[in-house]
Amino acid sequence: MKALKSKLLAAICMGAMVLTGCREQIDEGARYTFTGHTVASFLESHDDIYSSYIEILTRGGYFSLMKAYGEYTCFAPTNDAITRYLFEQDSIYKSTLDTGDPIWTGVTSPELSELSDSMCRVISRTHLLPDVYLTTDMEGDIIPTMNMNDRYLSLGYDVDENNLNVLLINGTAEIIAKDEELENGVVHTIASVLNPSTNMVPTQIKEHEYFRIFSEALELTGYDEQMQLYKDETYTDGDKQHLDIKLQGYCPYPAERYYGFTAFVEPDKVFNDNGIFTLDDLIAKCADWYPKSDPSAPYTSKENPLNQFVGYHLLNKKVPYSRLVCYKIALNNFDSEKNLVNFSDRNEFYETMNNRLMKVSVPRSNPKYQTTYLINYARNGANQPEMENHVNIKIYDPIEFRAMDTLYSDFAQEALNGSINVIDKILIYNEDEMAGNVLNCIIRFDASTLCPELTNNDIRWRSRDKAGSNAGEIYIPNNYCTNMKVYSEETMHFYLCPYTNWHNYQGDEMMTLGALDFAYKLPPVPAGTYEIRMGYQSETVRHIIQFYVDGEVAGIPVDLRIAASHPSIGWVRDSDTDDNGVANDKEMKNRGYLKAPTTYKYNGSVIVREEASTIRKVITTKYLSEGEHWIRFKSVFEGDDGKAQFMHDYFEIVPMTFLRNEELSLEEKRK
Repeated sequence: MKALKSKLLAAICMGAMVLTGCREQIDEGARYTFTGHTVASFLESHDDIYSSYIEILTRGGYFSLMKAYGEYTCFAPTNDAITRYLFEQDSIYKSTLDTGDPIWTGVTSPELSELSDSMCRVISRTHLLPDVYLTTDMEGDIIPTMNMNDRYLSLGYDVDENNLNVLLINGTAEIIAKDEELENGVVHTIASVLNPSTNMVPTQIKEHEYFRIFSEALELTGYDEQMQLYKDETYTDGDKQHLDIKLQGYCPYPAERYYGFTAFVEPDKVFNDNGIFTLDDLIAKCADWYPKSDPSAPYTSKENPLNQFVGYHLLNKKVPYSRLVCYKIALNNFDSEKNLVNFSDRNEFYETMNNRLMKVSVPRSNPKYQTTYLINYARNGANQPEMENHVNIKIYDPIEFRAMDTLYSDFAQEALNGSINVIDKILIYNEDEMAGNVLNCIIRFDASTLCPELTNNDIRWRSRDKAGSNAGEIYIPNNYCTNMKVYSEETMHFYLCPYTNWHNYQGDEMMTLGALDFAYKLPPVPAGTYEIRMGYQSETVRHIIQFYVDGEVAGIPVDLRIAASHPSIGWVRDSDTDDNGVANDKEMKNRGYLKAPTTYKYNGSVIVREEASTIRKVITTKYLSEGEHWIRFKSVFEGDDGKAQFMHDYFEIVPMTFLRNEELSLEEKRK
């Protein structure tokens, strides 16, 4: 114990670093497992390093919890880190007092004794997770369990002055001593206090002075008020459970129902570079960008051009930068880079708060952008000349953005109820450009993306070992999702957490059991004629389903038990044909089916197109006007014993203009 204390004390920069940017260091070789010690007693044993944090935990009401049995991860800031944090936050508050609009940081004194008990609770919850994570478990982009302040902590990497790799939490807090394993958890020592802000997204935007123009537009259009929601206090099903689909035990309902939001925001400099220096300048530009809108309509109306501009920047989903697409997501028994073909484009399609569709991509097939997150990616640029600077919009990695200018060094991406993603061009929606170019593609969306609640409540892309059930399943109550209508109370929904060995697009799947009858709201595509498809894996335990689109019957019932090699579908492996499967594709399409895409694999190795159990079913071809459209599913399997499964992996909405484009290669259409 003394050996560790001496190494800790020797390694931390003391005293003089309180008001400077000095980097604290702790010998990472000093790692022990303390039998008999809890998180609390470990901190007490080193109170010369953690006494300030102990005081915060005590006054916040969490120190006694750290003495109790359980599994916790504690990110413990040093005394110097807390002293520096209090000084910085107090300085921010006092420097804005004379502006008439002071920034409330929750800290009004550099003295710890003056910190309120409520802020002690917030800081305590921010640094604690109700699960154990060693640094060896910290893979990918975020720690997959929310902290006790209901936020994800992001993972980032940097190098120190000795060119050694360091692990950063939330982009700023370096882990300087790691993996102190204890009886009830693990302690990681960090060199900075994690931002414990309880701001909602609009307030977080407003507190960054370099987002002034967008913040003013957000307030004028009233979207700031719409983005104040945090937790649905009426939700009461969190204490219930349901048998899991494989009858191996019980799986829980979601414990809570949180709201979430994402804002894509241009810094003032981006506006300035385009001749926009005030809100009035932006209002004038919006009238040009949205000529079919009504400038005389109230700013809070979706008919107003400024409202249309701002609304297209906002999602009703909480999506941090690193989860915007299925790229480099590493979970227990799932790795997106093993599941998806290496240089296949990663696309996600989002409905914005003004009911338009946005495409977010990492275009892996394009050498210019292989690791870049882009909004409205168009491989060959814009079709409409006036849109040339409004496609291929880069989303900044938060670490990159902070490093661009000292002005941005305080950027905090995560608000309590959402995320802020910074972009490098002005984002606008142009119907002709989207219909004729950006969205003239296979619009494929994972079934789990249809309900924002699955994203906002740590359900989608949850690690299987964190699901709370034996088989990695989470039960979704019938009243949980706003974009779902349930017509039969016997309908039972499950989300199955990602698994590399499954034949699934993004590793996960939606599964529905019982005498089911329910519908999903489809994403809002530009008006036009589309082919609507569903991707699934056939098995003998599946259902027989009748499809409906907007209340109209779509074809005859589909037996999901039948493999694609059955004569009624006619699948033949490409390598077993004389023409690489071209004629077989046409024969299958005439029967209403397609082989699976060439862009993802199962078991980390086999392209699903080569598997007869993985199929795309053409549900219907239909003109979709502006407005809401619903796809409904009803079981018609009379032999169901309650265990038949309606597995639905993903859906596709494909413009007929794309399908009829003779210039597209066969390989492109098979993606």
